[in-house]
Order: sequence, then structure tokens, then C-alpha cells
Amino acid sequence: MPQSTKSKSRRAEIRRNRPDLGLLWQSLRAPGAMGSLLALLAFWLAASGMSLLRDRVVRYRPGEYVHHDVSARVRFDSHNIERENELKQRARENAPRVYRRVDAPFVELEQKLLRLEPLSRDPRLSGAGVDLLKSILGNSTRVERYTKWIRSYIDGLRAAADGGKLVLLPKEERESYLQVPDRKFLCIQPSNPAAGLLSVEIEDTFTKLSQKAQTELLLPPANAEFAKLRPEIALLAGAELQPTHLLSPELTAEQQNQAAARVRPEVWRIVENTVLVPKNSVVSTDRWKRLAEEQRAYIDHMRSQRRAEYILDHIGMSGVLLLLTAAIAAYALVYQPRIIQNYVRAIGLAGLLAAMLLIAELAGMGTVPILVFGVAPSLLVAMILAIAYDQRFAMGVASLHGLLVTATLGEGVAFYLIIWLGVLTCCFLLDDVRTRSKLVEVGAITGGVMMATTAATGFVAGDPLTTIGQNCLYSGAAAVGVGFVVLGILPFIERTFKITTSMTLLEFADVNQPLLRRLSMEAPGTYNHSLQVATLAEAAAEAIGANGLLCRVGSYYHDIGKVNKSDYFCENQLDGQNRHINLNPSMSLLIILGHVKDGVEMSREYRLPSVLQPLIQEHHGTTLVEYFYHEARRQNDSEEEQVSDVQYRYPGPKPRSRESAIVMIADIVESAARAMVEPTANRIETLVHELTMRRLMDGQFEDSEMTFAELELVEKSMVKTLLGIYHGRLTYPSTAATTNGTGPEKKTA
Repeated sequence: MPQSTKSKSRRAEIRRNRPDLGLLWQSLRAPGAMGSLLALLAFWLAASGMSLLRDRVVRYRPGEYVHHDVSARVRFDSHNIERENELKQRARENAPRVYRRVDAPFVELEQKLLRLEPLSRDPRLSGAGVDLLKSILGNSTRVERYTKWIRSYIDGLRAAADGGKLVLLPKEERESYLQVPDRKFLCIQPSNPAAGLLSVEIEDTFTKLSQKAQTELLLPPANAEFAKLRPEIALLAGAELQPTHLLSPELTAEQQNQAAARVRPEVWRIVENTVLVPKNSVVSTDRWKRLAEEQRAYIDHMRSQRRAEYILDHIGMSGVLLLLTAAIAAYALVYQPRIIQNYVRAIGLAGLLAAMLLIAELAGMGTVPILVFGVAPSLLVAMILAIAYDQRFAMGVASLHGLLVTATLGEGVAFYLIIWLGVLTCCFLLDDVRTRSKLVEVGAITGGVMMATTAATGFVAGDPLTTIGQNCLYSGAAAVGVGFVVLGILPFIERTFKITTSMTLLEFADVNQPLLRRLSMEAPGTYNHSLQVATLAEAAAEAIGANGLLCRVGSYYHDIGKVNKSDYFCENQLDGQNRHINLNPSMSLLIILGHVKDGVEMSREYRLPSVLQPLIQEHHGTTLVEYFYHEARRQNDSEEEQVSDVQYRYPGPKPRSRESAIVMIADIVESAARAMVEPTANRIETLVHELTMRRLMDGQFEDSEMTFAELELVEKSMVKTLLGIYHGRLTYPSTAATTNGTGPEKKTA
């Protein structure tokens, strides 16, 4: 494009976007303006409420390098959290482990001792014991007395276990926990919960007793009849008895919590002007916790002792936020008045800004890197608005949002400079999103710029290289992370702001889309026509700086309504039969006009992007259906009743954008050029100019904002494209001609 043409186009663009006070006043009087102003007012109130969170924002961050002593502003008590946690952990480890007495081992032992026949064959018994058991088996009376004696024995073992005299723990417990010198007592839970907890020394438990002591503990009650069996039964019980007590995790945890609760916290009294962080040092985690305690004490002191000053401070911050909110509103009113006119868009913008401000405030209250979670929200605002609206609007609003974040977090100029340069970079680069990698690339380049800015401000401040390197990594990670986040939420951004990115348009340009496949199968002539129109429209749009991709995809779908009655359109009448011969012109008119309405309905049915619907609806504007209009006049013999051309016009509306106007011209030009017998350069140029002028004189471009200079460029572009389509070709010789010895003839087709 010549330089003079570019300058004229640029000046026209500036004139179109120049603020007009009259238009601004009309925007404020729009029906949705009051709702938009209320949304911005709600944002200011929300931002003012979030500014109260500044009271919990510590002056310095973990890992930040300080160049001067950071002293206490008020007297406060500092808790040694690390030491307190260490003592609590030690108390938990030394707390008694609680075991609950279980009855299953005694039941199993009783069953084994009452089975006399298997018991009499046990090799561990002596000969006298075996003989005695066999003698008992032959006498039912003695069996009954033996059974009573064994049950009495088992009841005694249960009583010993309940009293803490008989304690048998699992093997792993005996090998680990009972060997710890600091744990000298166990808490045993008896079978009766009302009896409470019993403390039993490890040395008195069954697990530590000698073999003789174990035998005495397990010895059955005295009985003259079964005296010889007493040591035999004790021996079997010692071998067969399973653990009588099992660990109770719930009661053990309760004991550990009680032990930890008895630990008294260590408190240090720190007076005013005590150095909390010495100069030329890094804020460690421990120092930051002390700074957080000092911050809470300072805010409590301000609220109680200097209340008037505290209130004035918050009033002043609220005033600053009001000015910034007013600046955002004015910026939107000047450069995006549709936001003010549509309260839904205003609510979406206010919600986005408030949510990102809240994320930054919450990041300031914690220990997360502020150069990641404090910077990222403003970058996210910039990317979302650049995609949803335009680069200039996104740049201004995101810059103001960065000021909001900087003010509420109490950061300095260096922090805002990092945000601002990041916002400028990503907004300049986000001109068009055609690939998924574009957002990641923008995030990476923005991260590089922010890392350079962070390094520069760090060198100016005199920070050490380790701190500068760490901060650079944080700011770079923020930009790259935002790129990936926007990539993930891009469909939600399009749905929320009702926009269509180039990436979505490219997805619908795929020939495998259901609607395009249907068009190619049911109306192949229309499909081929649409492809040619797309080629013409895209080249013409790029020639004047319009959206070429939108024109191309819109051209693919502009005639989809012809699918319903494809045989009634000449490009699909492959057999050469005209379906309109036997129809009245008015009936044919309804069929022709209906493809526009059908196309809009099909676009909604197949969920095409809303940005394509105007191109489908406006590509004929209010033009005259000339063939059937003249046919109706020819068939009308009455001179009194003339056929009005109004009846034979498309319902419109006229093209309301340059893209719609371009598709209109490309549609009629492609159809007319296809019908030419010998499309030479002069004929094509004349045809394009005549058809364009007819649409111009018919008033079809009145609402499209297309200038005469742009219209001339569109004509030249279409002539050039058509010449490329209908270029000269060689006529290849037929088989008969070659056989007769005639050579190929050069002919322009």
C-alpha cells in the first residue's frame, strides 16, 4: 500500500476515534448508563473495603533486602513460635500411649483349653498331664468340673488384665516403643470405661517378667483334683495367649494433645525502636513473623490511641481509590462508550478489576512472592481486555489497575514500573490471537521485559545479586504464568465478553466443520462460490486494514441458507433445469429472500460465533432482486398497477461494518465474473467498478463507515484477485489432434 494511502487511512482512523463531547453526553444518557455507573460505584466501595486489608500487609516481604534498620514502632509481645512448636512436639513424643484391653485373646485361649481331645495330644504336655486329661475325657462329671475350673481361670486372667497386672502387647510394640527410656509408663484402658486410665510400669508388665514370674502370674487357681494340670495350663497359656492390649489411636492422640496444651508459650517483650531487621540484610521467615506481630500491634495501637489519624488515613486512601475509579470510568467513556451504554459489560469489567485487586491484596497479606501474585493480576487484566476490546483500552485500564494495586499494597515506584512495562509489552503484542502459542509467546516476551526492569530497579536500589536474581525469576514467572492462565480461560473470556478471537474463527474455517461439510455435500456450487468469495474478501480487507480473517470465515458461511433449497439457485442446478420456470416471480422472490433468514437461523442452530451473523444477514443489504423484479414487470400487463421495486428488495439491514460491505461486493463481483464469457483484464476492471458503483449509488454503504479511498482500494484488490483466478491458460491438445499430426495451439481461455 502506498505511504500516502496509509497516512490518509490513519488520519481517518484518528478522526473516527477522536473524543466528541456531544457523543460522550449521549453515551451518559443511554438507558444502561445508570446501571454502569452503579457498577463502577460498587467497584469503588469494594476497593475501599479491600483497602482495609492493608492493615494486615507487612511492610517487608520474606527474601526482601533492606538497606536500613527496621525498628519496632510500638511495644509488643513476640511469641517464639519455633521454640513453642519444638516443645509441643517433644511433649507429644513423651505423652503416654493409650492401650485398650481386648477380650478376643481370652476367648481364644478358653476355647483351646476346653477342647480336651486335641489338648491331650499337645506335645508340650508331660505324660502325667496327658494321662489326667484322658481320664477326664471318660467322665462327664469331671468334664463339667474341669470346664468350670478353666472358666474361673480365664475370668481371673481378665481381672488381672483389667487391673494392669497382665499386659501383653504386640511384638512390634515390645521391640520399639517399650525400649524408649523416656517412656516409662503406659496408660491402659480397662474393659470398663468408667474405671478410667491406669498407669502401669513397664517393668511390671507381662512382657518384661521372667519365665518363673510369668508362670506364677498365669497359674490357674488351686484345685486338688486338677493340681497336676496347673503348671501345664500355665505353660500353654504363656505360649498361646495373644496380645491382651492394643493401641488406641484416638485415646493416644487425646493424650498427646493434652500434653501439648500444657506447654507454656515463650513470650518476649519487645519495646519501641528495637531493631527487628538490621540494615543490609535479608528478611528471613523468622524476622517476617516478628514483623507481622509488630504490624498487628501497631494497628491495634492506632485504633485505640490514635483513632482520628487512623480514620483519616483510610479516608485518604478511599479518596485515592475514588479518583482512580473515576479515571477508569472516564477512560471507558471516551474509548469504549459501549461499556457505559451496556451495564452488563460494565458489571463484567468492574467484577474483573475487583477480583484481580482482591487477589493482589490477599497475596500482600501472606508470604507468597509479591512479584508473582501482586504483579500477575494487573497483567491478567491487560491480556483479557486486549483480547475482549482493543490494545489502547487494555493498556489504559490495566495501567490504572496497577496503580490501584501499588497504592493498596503500599509498594513503591519500582514495583509499579515493573507492572506498567509488563502491561505495555503484553498489550502491544496482543494485536491478534490466531494460535494457541501466541499467548504463551506474549507471556514469555513480557516476562523478559519485566525481568530486565526488575534487574534495573534492583541495581538502582543497590540490592545484592542473589536478591536481584530471585526477584527477576519471580517477575518472569508471573508473566509466563499469566500467559498460560489466559490460554486456559480463553473460552470463558469469549463467552463472558461475547467476543470471538481469531483462534476461534480459524477453528470455524476448518472444512470439517459440520455446516461446511453439509454445504459442500448438498450445495456444491454454493460451496465453491463461497470459497472464491472468501479469497476476494480476505485480500480486499487486508488492503484497507480491516479484519481479513473475519471476511474469509464470514464468506464461507454467508450463503449457508441456500442449503434448504439448493436446487433453486443457479450455481447448484447441475442438470441445467431452471426450477423457477413454472413459478410466479413473487414465489421465486420468497425463495431467494428466504436464504438470508434461513442462514441466520442455521448459524444459531449450529452455534456459529455471533460475529458471523451480521455478515450472513447483511451481505445483500437492501439490494434489489433484479431478475425477478424485471420478470414481474414483464408479466404485469396492467399499466394501472405497477410493480414496486420496494417489494423486490432484500429486507436488510444494510452493511454496518467494512467487513460486511466487503463481503457484499465480493459476493456480487464473483457471481458476475463467473458468468463472463471471456474475462479479460479490462472487462474485469470495468465489471468490478460498475457493480461497486451501483451498490454505492444504491446507498448500501451508508452505515459501513467505509471511505471512498478504501472503496477504491477494495476495487483494485478484487480486480487483482480475479485476474489471478481467471488468468490465461494453455489449451492442451486432444488425442485426435495429436494423432493427425497437429500440434498444440496456444489459446487464452
